[in-house]
Amino acid sequence: MVVSLLPLTTGGCSLEFDTGDIDRVREYLRQRFGAPRVEHHPFHIVYKFRQADLLFQNEWDDPCLIASTEDGVAMLRLAAGDLAGR
Repeated sequence: MVVSLLPLTTGGCSLEFDTGDIDRVREYLRQRFGAPRVEHHPFHIVYKFRQADLLFQNEWDDPCLIASTEDGVAMLRLAAGDLAGR
């Protein structure tokens, strides 16, 4: 699995991955951080974990998870490290 963790100018970060890995990333998050509450919005989904909220977008078959808080960034850093080895 190829993942990239990109810094955002706002201080957050974005975890980028392939469309074919969406289910693997979703399952990883559930196993590692628990089942989130899910909010569906017209152009994105928000996964609300106990630690932080992660925003999921999949425009132009280019999926990513975006964290805007320190705890969310920590979650995505951990995910990037764990998922890169899969």
